[in-house]
Amino acid sequence: MMKIPYNRVHAHGDVLLAARGGKIHTFSLLDGRHISTWRHPDVLIKPLAIAEATSDAAGGTSPTAPVDAAEGREVGQDEPPAKRQRLEDGEPLKASSGGADAPVAAQGEGEAQDEAQDEGEREGKGKAKGGKSKKAKPEGQPHKVARAPERPVITQVTSTADGRHVLAVSGHDKSIWVFEHDGQGVLTQISQRTMPKRPSAVTIAAHSQIISADKFGDVYSLPLIPAPHSPSSAALRSSTPKPVAKPATLAANTLVVHSKRNLEALRHQKKQLELQGQGAADTPKEGPDFELTLLLGHVSMLTSLALGESEGRRYILSSDRDEHIRVSRYIPQAHVIEGFCLGHKEFVSELVIPPSRREVLISGGGDDELFVWDWKASKVLSTSSVLSVAQKIAPDTAKVAISGLYPLLYPSESGNLTYILAICEGIKAIFSWQLTDENALIHPGVIQLPGAPLHVSVSASESAPPRLIVAMDPGESSVRGLHAMMLTASNGRLSVDTESYFQDEGLEADQADASQSEIRRLLYTVESLRKQASGGEDGVAADAEGTTEMEADEAPAADE
Repeated sequence: MMKIPYNRVHAHGDVLLAARGGKIHTFSLLDGRHISTWRHPDVLIKPLAIAEATSDAAGGTSPTAPVDAAEGREVGQDEPPAKRQRLEDGEPLKASSGGADAPVAAQGEGEAQDEAQDEGEREGKGKAKGGKSKKAKPEGQPHKVARAPERPVITQVTSTADGRHVLAVSGHDKSIWVFEHDGQGVLTQISQRTMPKRPSAVTIAAHSQIISADKFGDVYSLPLIPAPHSPSSAALRSSTPKPVAKPATLAANTLVVHSKRNLEALRHQKKQLELQGQGAADTPKEGPDFELTLLLGHVSMLTSLALGESEGRRYILSSDRDEHIRVSRYIPQAHVIEGFCLGHKEFVSELVIPPSRREVLISGGGDDELFVWDWKASKVLSTSSVLSVAQKIAPDTAKVAISGLYPLLYPSESGNLTYILAICEGIKAIFSWQLTDENALIHPGVIQLPGAPLHVSVSASESAPPRLIVAMDPGESSVRGLHAMMLTASNGRLSVDTESYFQDEGLEADQADASQSEIRRLLYTVESLRKQASGGEDGVAADAEGTTEMEADEAPAADE
């Protein structure tokens, strides 16, 4: 077992925000000291739920009556059950997807459920629809099920331009969290809002608006600070009205029904309609109880967002798994498509517009190259190979999956130089290119790392070269997972001048353990966007890989 590594970092001013599992730690960028920690409420709840689920699976309750371990109640017909882990007869509940044999009590904080089990069940359903037979369950042997709560993981962290507010996303419960930041590293929670689907990309726009995209292709806007709830605010929940159900009516009346049997049936029908009307009045309205506006939608899994501006107009740029980059107008005309940047042959996972070059977009994903675009004109300006650079340090690399793109300004005697940094999933390096005035990426450089980078943040200073804050997966080594690197430039290439670390030794003991396979399932999600060559009769294998991060109740069937 290993400690869950830092997976998200964001530097603003003299404060670093670093997400690790279900916690957000703040550190001083001046001396590296730890300032404070915010914990997701489920960090403490989930281990208790898993322990109770394990006790129930061992024989504490009837196998035919699934028990909600977090609430201590039986799951009845009035409440749909949450995701459950199926157990074969005589098989103990395992604490992680890696199949570790250690007792659950020794696993630390927040054990995760095995989403691969749900994925397997979905694939089984797809095969059944395709005509393949399912293995019959022996009679008299009911399925044993146990609650398997997901591990809380912070998947996004960012802040407003002035640093007064911090936004975070927790993926397991689809929640967007907003905090007030005092500028010294202390966070005060303001709100928690649960989105309809799990957010895959978020950004904070002007006028304190959050733009949130999910992997089902929808992009929403919501205010940074939620307004006080009022009945009139319900109309603002969605820009798409829901269809109104046609009121139920009696099939006949006493003028046309005369027999005793038919009159009795008519009375029963009338009574049933009255009961249904009362139930509808008591049922709360569906949908979120906060202001939420649907802006636009893709027909594929949405992967990244960027905000652009040209000639005084603002735009929303969005990418998806189907190689598309879409340029849409900003609110309130986000439904208007200005154009598409087409040229990728694989998924697009990252978009970045350098602050110093607002007319240029750099994109990357599953292709071998980075693309440089005139995004307003939907025109490719240049490309630069990532694979050939990666093969210099990892010769066996056959394909790359871009997991991060970051702009960087480096001060020089001739003015600020613009660089583009890239990290690839599973490759222990940061790659860099200089972006020229002719929109070409030159001087490729490699900064080798002791661990696989999961995220990078740039800390800029007017009086000193920029610093990189890198969240790494150390694996089974003793390498620190959080590095700060002062950069220098030589012959147009970036390299590391000095390194420093953060004082997080005291946080290690309180951090949750996880198996290596579970860490990969939670934090290595980009390569799974790649469409695989079909190996089945129906040609559905290509799309099956991309649903690994969807909830079991959200993912469509493989053959739909």
